[in-house]
Amino acid sequence: MSDQPQGPVPGRNAQIWMLVVSIVIVAFVVGGALWILRTPAPSPSSAPASVPATTTTTLTPTVEATPSVVVTAPATVTTPTPTPSLVREPALITKVAWSAAKGYTVTADYIQILTGKAAADAATAHGDESPPPNDYYILNDSPKLRTFALPKTASITVLGWAGADATAKKKIAVGQFMDVMPGGTNPQPEWSQARYYLTVKDGTTVTKIEQIFFP
Repeated sequence: MSDQPQGPVPGRNAQIWMLVVSIVIVAFVVGGALWILRTPAPSPSSAPASVPATTTTTLTPTVEATPSVVVTAPATVTTPTPTPSLVREPALITKVAWSAAKGYTVTADYIQILTGKAAADAATAHGDESPPPNDYYILNDSPKLRTFALPKTASITVLGWAGADATAKKKIAVGQFMDVMPGGTNPQPEWSQARYYLTVKDGTTVTKIEQIFFP
């Protein structure tokens, strides 16, 4: 036997590496098989649980009914135009006058014309014939005189004008009336002593004068 050291044997080393690789492969195969065997196969009952159905509730907001409010337009307030106050009174005209400041004016003394029993009673009370002739009696117990404006537009009606029949009516102008009345330039008894109906507006103005016929 030789005493010289022996070098590595190439064939032996290859065998060792092949053995190691074989062991690793066997170990890998065996390990994979064991893992497969140990993992249970999924059963049909293992199917994913069904997701419970979701109930969707739609909330409808409740709107309270609001009472209807009826808006009524304010009523229009109409102020009536005052109606002129008109009175018609029998009177004895004591004067008709004119001035630059006031124009025509007429002064009157109101009277009462009574008929029937009232006329008889008044005549008796005053010591006159009763019942009175023609069944009327003129009563004038108040001395109060009233003066009114007499516009040029006033309506004036007299009887028997210019020699006409005593019942014939004639409309004349204010100036003509003043001439034949007390205060005028030529007073005439058939008109200055006559009785008239005066229409007085608002207690201040005479708008109409009508001579009264007495039989």
